[in-house]
Amino acid sequence: MKQSNGTYDRTIFIVTWILIGIGTVMLYSASSMVAAEKFGSPAFFLQRHAMRLLIGTILMVITMRVDYHVYQKLSPLIYVGSVLLLLATLGYYWSHHITTPARWLPLGFLQLQTSDIAKVAVVIYASAYLAQRKELIRNFKHGFLPAVIMISICLGLIVAQPDFSTAASIAVIAFFILFLGRAKIWHMATIAMTFGAAAISIVMTSAYKRERLMTFLNPTSDIHDAGYQIRQSLISLGNGGLLGMGLGDSYEKNFFLPEPHTDFIFAIIGEELGFIGAMVVLFLFLLLFLQSLRVARRAPDAFGTYLAAGLSVSIFLYAIIHAGVVTGLLPTTGLPLPFISYGGSQLVVSMASIGIILNISSQQSAKVEHEIW
Repeated sequence: MKQSNGTYDRTIFIVTWILIGIGTVMLYSASSMVAAEKFGSPAFFLQRHAMRLLIGTILMVITMRVDYHVYQKLSPLIYVGSVLLLLATLGYYWSHHITTPARWLPLGFLQLQTSDIAKVAVVIYASAYLAQRKELIRNFKHGFLPAVIMISICLGLIVAQPDFSTAASIAVIAFFILFLGRAKIWHMATIAMTFGAAAISIVMTSAYKRERLMTFLNPTSDIHDAGYQIRQSLISLGNGGLLGMGLGDSYEKNFFLPEPHTDFIFAIIGEELGFIGAMVVLFLFLLLFLQSLRVARRAPDAFGTYLAAGLSVSIFLYAIIHAGVVTGLLPTTGLPLPFISYGGSQLVVSMASIGIILNISSQQSAKVEHEIW
């Protein structure tokens, strides 16, 4: 085990806080009208965001200082804990006969979106599994399949919430880590086809999900109902043009675009800061991703490599999917834009994830580079 040299990756740290700063400003801009109308205070969401940001900062500092090898030792407990949280979430909603999606577990003063915890737990579990059984992963029965089964348990519980888009995203992240671990391509293809068939079945048997897919394929078919969100999102982006309408001057946030501070905040960024501003935000996510992969390549061991790569792709994937939804390139999913969208769990988990990557960076060696693709 390599001792920390006390030097963290400055690029990752700075870029993360730039994104958080942009997120705080844009969240207030996007939410002020809705907050004033619903809660009587334009700063309603901003105040709650500030509290969550404080919690996220504390966790980020802690995970920066805790040796990441601790997660490898605790990976079975972390995995079991995430499964219990998912079960507790489902149990709470079922026991109270609540018909809304069972995605948030109420914990007094806050609501925890347990799938966000499960996402990190799956990354830690898969990373530890590969580091401990690297030679077995190419054996379908004794290496690859057991890992897939354990991951599938979490995915199944998230689908049951139902939160299909989060489950699909976690599946992609897990497969990315397995790919880095040198799992056989045909093994992965076999499971991917199985998952794909299950996904198609889930979508086609759910009227809501089927409607979303049909709207994506033909967004102009029902612009006043199913296609309303994406139509308003594209109008918002179009309003922004190259340079934007100016900070705080969005039209669409004034009750035209639903959920402007959560699911469609990137559209408000494009409207107020323009194409250039939107591209700057995406560039920052790309820079964060590439620098985190650099940390993964220089990690002192395989676990550090898989963990840094898995956490970095989880943040970058969410950013790309969110931008893809807002621009009409992907079906509507409801996934947040990390560090920017309103939502306590995603902010806290993303900041804790960055803290882990920074801890790995403090133990990296320029003389060691692992192949991660």
